[in-house]
Amino acid sequence: MTTIKINKVKQTLGFFSMTIAWSLMNFFYSIYLVFKDGKADDIGVVIFWSGLFIIIAWAIFIIYPLHKLDHSRQIFKPTIFPFITTVYAALTYSIIVGGLFQSMELIMMFLPLALLTGLIFGLAYSLFIKSDKLVDFLNKRPIFKLVLFLSPAIILFFFLWVMPLIAPSVVFRYMPDQIQDKIIARTIPKFKVGDDIEPLKNSLPGYLDNIQNGKGNMMASMENFAFVLQVNCSKIIRLEYGKNPSDFDNTIYGKLEEKPCP
Repeated sequence: MTTIKINKVKQTLGFFSMTIAWSLMNFFYSIYLVFKDGKADDIGVVIFWSGLFIIIAWAIFIIYPLHKLDHSRQIFKPTIFPFITTVYAALTYSIIVGGLFQSMELIMMFLPLALLTGLIFGLAYSLFIKSDKLVDFLNKRPIFKLVLFLSPAIILFFFLWVMPLIAPSVVFRYMPDQIQDKIIARTIPKFKVGDDIEPLKNSLPGYLDNIQNGKGNMMASMENFAFVLQVNCSKIIRLEYGKNPSDFDNTIYGKLEEKPCP
């Protein structure tokens, strides 16, 4: 692989490698939150701020080094480069976050995510620049460079819009609060009084865990949707919903749940 060909695509591959690192870091962190707390409510905040910090890091700390460094050097080997970028990511993250917030506690809180991002970036980039087929392809069809630069938007569109539509119950726990609310608003109206409660609980994993042993209730209000749900004998005995709590009677009637099961 000639240095000239690599030089023409290294910024593109660097940006795409950073996108992969950012995406996988958030993916793994979402899994960690679900394992730890049962849901990933805070992932939306992490996606936004990590994306902002990575854009700053890319512009200040990555573009110039990638431009100046000789990619034929041994440091770009897949067995070496990821460890260099892991340390570099920790340093970059500490400078940016420390400079903006001046909080050692905040730096230490998310330092593992920075280390993971640096490791994935280094591994992805070192593998990409070693791929003759990929480098040749981008040199022959430069229009695809635009696709790689649009990859963050494509990934967000797929993760935050497509997946909640085609597999809402699978991704529910891993979604930010706002997306969870939209899934709830689309799911609740699919059920009615007399339906078994278990299919609804399975459609919204972890959300209705307070309804146990086939009995319980829940009232919730979110943006543009609210509902009241009462369950007895594993059946939905009351379900009302609307855009606002004022659209229906949202009182919980305890006596409904006291009736003996047949």
